[in-house]
Amino acid sequence: MVFTLMMRFLAPEMIGHPMDIAAVLGTFTGLGTSAGVVMHFLLGTLGFAIGFVIVGPYLPGPGWLRGIIFMAAVWFLAGLIAMPILGVGLFFGGAKEAMAALFGHVALGAILGMVARLPDRLIQQRPL
Repeated sequence: MVFTLMMRFLAPEMIGHPMDIAAVLGTFTGLGTSAGVVMHFLLGTLGFAIGFVIVGPYLPGPGWLRGIIFMAAVWFLAGLIAMPILGVGLFFGGAKEAMAALFGHVALGAILGMVARLPDRLIQQRPL
């Protein structure tokens, strides 16, 4: 919900237009914007959460930082791979769009990291 609200209301203030990934997904699949909303919601709520539970314990730092690192990696891969495939362009189609998307991914990552409550990671050092 946070990410969708940011795309709808904060992105226009940052870049002059909303970032409507639901419409992009709906157009790409041919299923329409409503299906795109469902796809983006499921990806954000289930896909990223499951991915974070799997990858998060291997990331350094407290939970919120692990979430940011995880979602920054998702942002990078989305900008490099997913957005060009969806027809948006490399790194969300422009520098302003890329920065707005990064801001959204980082905010979502911090929230995800705080909510997930992964166990603390102990770094073990080998004796020299």
